[in-house]
Amino acid sequence: MTYSCSDLADDVMNNLVNVGLLQAQDIPDDSPERQASLMIKAIIGAADGVASKTAATQFFDELLNSVETLSGLCDEQGSSVLAQLMYLQNAILQGTLVELYPNVAEQLAFVRALPSGERWCRETELVRLGRSS
Repeated sequence: MTYSCSDLADDVMNNLVNVGLLQAQDIPDDSPERQASLMIKAIIGAADGVASKTAATQFFDELLNSVETLSGLCDEQGSSVLAQLMYLQNAILQGTLVELYPNVAEQLAFVRALPSGERWCRETELVRLGRSS
């Protein structure tokens, strides 16, 4: 028995459904072009998600390697700095940005000194808002 392109497409679609990257009801029966578009979008989305998780994990590893303990960081700089670092990690994970008042941006300046600090600052676009309150 031979394995056709159609068999391959069906297997890929079924596996994308099985792992939750596609919903079966969203797959059109009558349009191979739309099926392919859905599959490609799902695969690219999964790859982006993996890359974001890897980056967020790398950020946290670099942070942990730069401080003795997280509680020590809180003792030295305050719990608000740790909270902002967690927001920053989530922004890396979600591909979004963190808005910071100037005084908070100054407190997080040490992030730039992490091995990938320029990346974290660039990818999250640390935005300086108007006045501090």
